[in-house]
Amino acid sequence: MKRLIYLIGALALCTTLTCFCVEKDPKKPIIIQPGGGEEEGGDTPNFKLGAVLPAWVKGQFDIHFVNTTAGECIFLIFPDGTQMLIDAAGSSVATGDVKSVTNTGIRSRWDPTTGVSRFNYGEFISRYIRKCQAWTGNDKLDYILLTHFHNDHFGGADGHPVSGKSSSYTQQSLPMILDNFEVGKLMDRGWPDYDYPFDMCTYADNAANCRNYVTAVKWHNANNGLKVERFVAGSKSQITLQQDAASYPTFTVRNLSVNGNIWTGNGEESKATFPELKDIKVADTKNIASTDNCPAENHNSCAAKFSYGAFDFFAGGDLQYNGFSTYSWKDIETPVAKVCGEVDVMKADHHGTAATNGYGERGLAWAMKYLKPKCWVVNSWTDQHPRQATYEGVTGYLSDMDVFITNTCSDMQKYNDFNRVKGSNGHIVVRVYDGGAKYYVVTVSDSDEKMTVKQIAGPYKSK
Repeated sequence: MKRLIYLIGALALCTTLTCFCVEKDPKKPIIIQPGGGEEEGGDTPNFKLGAVLPAWVKGQFDIHFVNTTAGECIFLIFPDGTQMLIDAAGSSVATGDVKSVTNTGIRSRWDPTTGVSRFNYGEFISRYIRKCQAWTGNDKLDYILLTHFHNDHFGGADGHPVSGKSSSYTQQSLPMILDNFEVGKLMDRGWPDYDYPFDMCTYADNAANCRNYVTAVKWHNANNGLKVERFVAGSKSQITLQQDAASYPTFTVRNLSVNGNIWTGNGEESKATFPELKDIKVADTKNIASTDNCPAENHNSCAAKFSYGAFDFFAGGDLQYNGFSTYSWKDIETPVAKVCGEVDVMKADHHGTAATNGYGERGLAWAMKYLKPKCWVVNSWTDQHPRQATYEGVTGYLSDMDVFITNTCSDMQKYNDFNRVKGSNGHIVVRVYDGGAKYYVVTVSDSDEKMTVKQIAGPYKSK
């Protein structure tokens, strides 16, 4: 009888304490409440809502999606302190310019162009980088990668001051970065001729901006010791750790594609999938149609996979699949995703707009089938980044994926499953730790430039 009483009492006590003894599901992120993260040792982050983002420490891999409301910009700190910048957002589309895009909704919270004479995104990005460099003690930008030649990735040149380095170019976003920092190596898809799929400095729809960028790059190459290379598809040696490679042997960067050249998955080999220069046929270079035998600028984007232990991050620029019903090779997104394989975090291709982030639409475009990210990060600079159809298609296909968007607006609240957005309206920071085994995704303040922690998602367990 006593044993029965003890057993009943023990069962009651266990029921009372259930909320304390249930094991955490590693597939579900813990949304940290005010007070901070888990108490662990080593390089484990300790985030607190309302506090400044903790400094990066050696052994962590940081991915910062810098929000300018004008395009894409990613700043990375590798585990040894090597630093890299991917793109320098600076579209010159004015707020409310309905002739091109609608951006009044996402800028209703914060409009960096208001009250500022020709706001320079390059300087805004530079200030962000300098704050991060205070953590690493590395004043050098070891790498810069420009994924492709669009203003929302390298900045508009019109209206900005002439460079103090040379009167031959103005300080559009990326040239200003070159002026402001010592840069080890710059990579893009065009060096040195910038002639694929045609002369970009003459015939591109933004030829003047391309000319200004190319002039700045060539000036720094000739006068400032800047090393410049064309991005090489398949390479695993073009981007490497520069500070302490021996301590982090599991960190690698694999170049996946550029100009339609795609890594084969074998060594550093790549295969050309786009037409050769001699076979390019286009009626109007400033308005490339889906039916032209010519890749549009977005198709040519540089794409790469960053790996640290079990963690993988995919950054594919503006890869897309429009025009693939006429030319199958125009779905560049799917074969790149296939050779990349599953990842933990993915930057949404082309801001999550139409004909991107393929989820089986019409049964053909299947990028998400191969990538299957746990976290999908959208760099938004219009009110339709991401598009409703793309958002609902991707979230419907990947039912356990979390979403992070740098800028949102009221219209997005109408999207189905918008509760899947776990961080928004700020810089999005991915911090990978424990040798790549775990990571957090944190949203920090942007308009005040203080990096105050607003939202915390994690820890996630790497695949």
